[in-house]
Amino acid sequence: MLKITNLSATIEDKKVLKNINLEIKPGELHVILGPNGAGKSTLGRVLLGEEKYKVTDGEIKFRGKNFLKMPTHERAQAGFFLSFQAPPELDGVSAREMLFAAKKTIDPDLISSFRFKKSFLKNLAEVHLDKEFADRDMNKGSSGGERKKMELATLLTLDPQLIFLDEIDSGIDVDAMNVLIETVNKFMENPAKSAIIVSHTDKFLNKLNPTHVHILINGKITLSGDAKLIDEVHKCGFCPYMRNCENK
Repeated sequence: MLKITNLSATIEDKKVLKNINLEIKPGELHVILGPNGAGKSTLGRVLLGEEKYKVTDGEIKFRGKNFLKMPTHERAQAGFFLSFQAPPELDGVSAREMLFAAKKTIDPDLISSFRFKKSFLKNLAEVHLDKEFADRDMNKGSSGGERKKMELATLLTLDPQLIFLDEIDSGIDVDAMNVLIETVNKFMENPAKSAIIVSHTDKFLNKLNPTHVHILINGKITLSGDAKLIDEVHKCGFCPYMRNCENK
């Protein structure tokens, strides 16, 4: 699904990713842990091709394609989905209109706006959002939890191959957390799908049954293991792993 080899990147001449190596196969759910400012969000943005980051070394292969030669919109069309930490408002553009246009770039044969709306309303219901959100300006007047739910409805609508959820569990209540867990687990029922999850919440992560866990410190993956790493980090913190990356 995804193979990252010796990936390094900078922003304003500051090195923010350092020789990242990561391979994700279909059916795998990878968790990335790390302190604030470690480079977790940066990795997602580099994968999507945000222009302010400059890749200085390495390669990214997604489903056999060279991501580094593809602009952002083509990476999304290829099946990569990155969630917003803080989903923005879009004045004058409804969620239904925006996602119908996005879906058509993925599936050019999609011509029925009626069928799309029916499917989109079903996805809104799946994440416990009222149907009025379909025709409301995207995230206009929505709470933080509602915006995160709209991210999930967007995920279900676009049906990507690999999702990168960047702290999508932050600032949401118990009900929204349950919706999030249900949505991710349902997505992962398809053995052809894969996920990367960034979070600081152990209770959330442990309900997702991750196959791999990585610790990212100072732009570098210092340790990889299984789900046991989640409990170890939340018991001991990141200090033991930060010592491992001194002067590296």
